[in-house]
Amino acid sequence: MASLPPSSRAGAGSAARAGAGRHRGVLYGSLSSFLSVTAMAVMFPFMQVRRDALGCDALCQGGQTSLRSALTLVGAAVIGRASDRVGRVPMLWVGTAASLASIVISLCSDSLTGMLAVVPAALLNQNFSVCKALFSDYIDEAGGTDADKAGAVGKLGMAVGFSFMALLLSAAITAASSVFLLLLPTPSRLSRQQRGGGFLSLPVLKLRGAQLLMLVRLKMALAFHMFAPVWQARFDFGPRDHAQFMGLVGLTYALSQGFIAKPLVRSFGDKVSRLLLLCILVLGGARPLALYTQSVGVVYACYVPMVIALGVMNTAITTAASRLAQKEQLGGFYGVMESVENVAGMVGPALGGLLARVDGFPATLAAVVCFY
Repeated sequence: MASLPPSSRAGAGSAARAGAGRHRGVLYGSLSSFLSVTAMAVMFPFMQVRRDALGCDALCQGGQTSLRSALTLVGAAVIGRASDRVGRVPMLWVGTAASLASIVISLCSDSLTGMLAVVPAALLNQNFSVCKALFSDYIDEAGGTDADKAGAVGKLGMAVGFSFMALLLSAAITAASSVFLLLLPTPSRLSRQQRGGGFLSLPVLKLRGAQLLMLVRLKMALAFHMFAPVWQARFDFGPRDHAQFMGLVGLTYALSQGFIAKPLVRSFGDKVSRLLLLCILVLGGARPLALYTQSVGVVYACYVPMVIALGVMNTAITTAASRLAQKEQLGGFYGVMESVENVAGMVGPALGGLLARVDGFPATLAAVVCFY
C-alpha cells in the first residue's frame, strides 16, 4: 500500500470499507429478521388459543386472514416505496415498532376487538422486502455480482427458515431484533435517493421484464394458496404432525436459501429463465403425487424438492428484480411484488375450495398445475 499513490490508497480503502459494510449489514439484517420472524412464529399458537377462547368462528378467522392480506397488500407497496425515498433502515424501525404494538394490543385485550392487533404489523411491518432492497444496496456499493446478491438474499431466507424452528418469548425477541438495526450501516447511495420522480412514480413497472416477474409471482402464489387447503384435507394431522412438517419445511427452506440458491444462480448466469423453468417443473410436477399419495413419508419426500425449488426460485426472482429496478425504485418494486402475493392470498384459498366443492380434487389440482 505504501507504494500506491494517495488516490489509489483512498480507493482501495473505500472498497474495503464498502465490503466490510456489506458483510456486516447482511449479517445484522439477517439476525434481526431471524429474531423478528421467530417472534411471529411463537405468537401463532398463542393467537389460535386466544381466538378459540373468545369464540372466533370460521367466519371470524377467515375475515381476519383477509384483513391481514388486504393490509399487507397496501403496506408492502407503501413501505417499500417509502424505503426508497426516506431510507431503508428507518422503515425497518417502523416495522419493528408496529410488531411490538400488535403484540401489546394482543396481550392487553380480552375481547374479539383485540383481533384488530393484526392491523399495525400487517400494514407497517414489511421488513423482509425492505431488507432485500437494503442488501442489494450493500452489494452494489461494494461492486458485487448477481451471485453475491443471491447469496445475501439466501442468508436472509435461511434466517427466516430457521426462525420457524425456534421457541422463544415473542415480545422479547421482537425487541431484541431492534438491537441489530442499531448496528446496520447506511449505504452512501441512500443519501441521494431524492432524485427522480415522485413517491408514487415507479417507471420500472412499465418494463416487460418487471411485468413478467409480477405475473410469475402472482401465478406461483395463486397455485400455492389454492393447493394448501385441499392438500390439508387429505391427512388428519395433529399438532405434533404439523410441528414436524413445518420443522422440515423450515429447515429445508433455510438450507435451500443458504447453500443451494447462490451456486445455482451463479451456474446459470444470464440464463436465469432456465433456472426458473426448472423450479416451476419441480413445483408443479410434484403436486399430483403429494396430493394423491396415501403415505406421509412420500409427502415429505415430495415437499423437500418442492421447498428447495421454491427457495431457489424466490432468490432468482429477487436477483432478477434487482437488475431491472434502479436503486431509488428497488424498495417500491419489492413492495409491489409482495402486494401481488397478497392479492393471491386473498382469493386463492376461496377459489381452491370452490373448485374442490364443484368437482373435487381433480379440478383444483388441474388449476394449480396450469398456474405453474
